[in-house]
Amino acid sequence: MVGWSVTRLTEPVARRSRPGGAHVQERVRQRARGVLTLLGLLATLLAACLMPPGALADAPAPHAAPADVVRAPERAIAIPKVPKGFVEKKIGAVTWAYDPSATSLARELSTALPEAWRKVTGELGAEKISPNLTIRIARGPKDMSALAPVGAPPPSYAVGVAYPALGLIILSVVEPNRWLPPDLNSVMVHELSHVALHRATKGQPLPLWFMEGMAVHQAREQNLARIQTLWEASVAGELMPLEALARNFPTTPHAVNLAYAQSADLVRHMLREPDDREALRKVIHRVAAGVAFDRAVLAAYKLDLPYLEREWRQSMRERFHLTPLVLTGSVLWVGIAVLAAFAFVRRRKQHHEKLARWAEEEARHERALAALELQRRTLEREEAARLAELSRETEVPTIEHDGQQYTLH
Repeated sequence: MVGWSVTRLTEPVARRSRPGGAHVQERVRQRARGVLTLLGLLATLLAACLMPPGALADAPAPHAAPADVVRAPERAIAIPKVPKGFVEKKIGAVTWAYDPSATSLARELSTALPEAWRKVTGELGAEKISPNLTIRIARGPKDMSALAPVGAPPPSYAVGVAYPALGLIILSVVEPNRWLPPDLNSVMVHELSHVALHRATKGQPLPLWFMEGMAVHQAREQNLARIQTLWEASVAGELMPLEALARNFPTTPHAVNLAYAQSADLVRHMLREPDDREALRKVIHRVAAGVAFDRAVLAAYKLDLPYLEREWRQSMRERFHLTPLVLTGSVLWVGIAVLAAFAFVRRRKQHHEKLARWAEEEARHERALAALELQRRTLEREEAARLAELSRETEVPTIEHDGQQYTLH
C-alpha cells in the first residue's frame, strides 16, 4: 500500500515533466476530470435532495455545528436530576428523560435506537459493548444546560451533545439561534457514535477530528454547507492541518464548519478501499489495547498519519483543484442554491407531515378515550335502570282504605 501511495503522490510531478504534446493532452484530461467532478457533485446533491424521508439530515446554518462531544473525566462530574415536570422512564438499558410535550418524539427515538446502536457498534467492530445510556431531550438551549452536568455545559451551537464517559446524551428539539427542528434521528446516531467509540476504545485518547469524523460518517449526514466550505478551502489552499484539530476545534463560524468538513472527509478517505473498513476496526482494537492512535494507524494502514494527511490532501486536489475556477463560482453555487432550496422545501414538508401524523395519533387517542368514557356512562345508566326495575319487581303490593295503606298478604 505504501508503494501505491508513493506513486500516486508523485504522479503530478511526472505529468508536469512530460513533453509539450503529452503535457497538453494531460491538461485536457485534467479539465475533463474537473468537469466530471463538478457534474458528479451536482448529481450527488440532487440525489441527496431526492432521498426518502429521514435519509437527509437538515443542513444547519453555516454558523452551526450539528453536535459535539464533551470529554470530561467520569468521576469529575455527575449527572444532575431532571427538572421538575420532566418524565423519566427506563426502556431496556436506556434511561429517557423528556418534557411531556416531547412524548411522541421520545417514543419515535426510543423505537429507532436499538437498530441504530447495533449499526454503530457493528461498524466499529464492537458489537458486545454495553448499551447502557442516559438520553435526555431538551426543549431548547436553556434546557440543555439544565440537563447537563454542572461544570461541563454543552457547546452553545450544539443541537446534541455526548458525554461518553458518563454514557449521557442530550438532544434539543430546536436548533440554537434559528429555533428550527433538526433531524434528531441523525443527531442521535451522531451522539451514539461518540459513546460507542469511547467504549470500543476503552476510553483511550483519540484525536478530536477522528471522533467527529466518525460520528458524521456513521450518522450519514448530508450537509451542503460542509461541501461548499470544503470545496472553497481546498481551492483557496486554506485547509487546516490535522494536528491543529487533534485536541480542539476552532470557535469561529467558518472555521468550525471547515473543521467538521475536513474531519468527515478524512474518515471517508480512510474508508475508500474495500479493505479499509477492516483496517479501521484494527485501529480501534489496537487503541483499546493501549496502542497510541498514530501507531495504530501505522500498523493497520501501513503508513503514518502525516503521510495519510498528504495523501488525503492530494486526493482533494484531484477532486477539486482540477475544476476551472469559474465553475466553482456563480454557476456552481447557483446550482447548489437551487438544490438547497428544493431540499429545504422538501424537508419542511416532511416536518409538517410528521407533525400532522403526530396530531392525528393524539386525536385518535383522544377519540378512543372519549369512546371509552361514553361506554362507561352508558353501562352505568343501564345498570341503574336494571336495579330500579328489579327494585320495583320485588316490592310488596299495598292498597289504600280510608286514607290508610294496607299490605296485601
